[in-house]
Amino acid sequence: MMILRSERLLHEKKHLTPWHHHAEGQIYLLTHGMMALETAGRQWAMTAGSVGWLPPHCAHQALACGNVAGWILYLGEQRGAALPESPRLSAATTLIQALVERIAQFAGQPLSASQQRMLQVLLDEMHAQESPPLQLPLPQDMRLLKIARALLNEPAGDRTQREWADWAGLSVRTLSRRFIGETGMTFSRWRQQARVLRSLEPLSRGEPVGQIAGDCGYDNVSAYIAAFRERFGTTPGRYFTQRPLATAPDAPRRETAPTAHRRE
Repeated sequence: MMILRSERLLHEKKHLTPWHHHAEGQIYLLTHGMMALETAGRQWAMTAGSVGWLPPHCAHQALACGNVAGWILYLGEQRGAALPESPRLSAATTLIQALVERIAQFAGQPLSASQQRMLQVLLDEMHAQESPPLQLPLPQDMRLLKIARALLNEPAGDRTQREWADWAGLSVRTLSRRFIGETGMTFSRWRQQARVLRSLEPLSRGEPVGQIAGDCGYDNVSAYIAAFRERFGTTPGRYFTQRPLATAPDAPRRETAPTAHRRE
């Protein structure tokens, strides 16, 4: 007999779910907003229209960037064995979205044979999906991690690399060497990628590209579009029209767009 657990995912902007783990595996479907989902050493930019998988006992924390809505399905270790042993994030097809939302309604009762087949179809579909480039490696050194989290929280910050090194009590040389060693990227490259990923949340809300570019620290729109295209192979204006974007019927009200930061 199999009994499924599900949970409605509703968080307000800046809500932080601190580090924790579950004995069960978790399937996340995001239907509105964006979450910065952090696992050991990686930051995942989970946007509306994404489905994520966290295996059993996987430690994680999550920060809601904007109002978030979606679903969580909890799978026992036996069922979760059909999915990867490491965290995964992919675009949710229309079928995946429909299956998650339907299966969530079966929670708390023994699954019938037809309901178990529906669950198996969901697992098969998730296994077949490709993972988009929505993750960013995090440094493990606590001083570097402090800088990385500050950059993710304030992508428009204009401190120089030397100023960040001074802020964290490091030499510029140590900051440069350790950032490459722990993330595989230079500091400036990592900061650019963090800005691109953070831009997905306002982009999913339909904010103007020019405003997003300023809010995420780019000197001009062209620089932002070039960085975005390099990461995702398409422009910001086309990104959400080329992948499924779920919208919950009871999605939280859109927030008023913030004023853009401008470069002098």
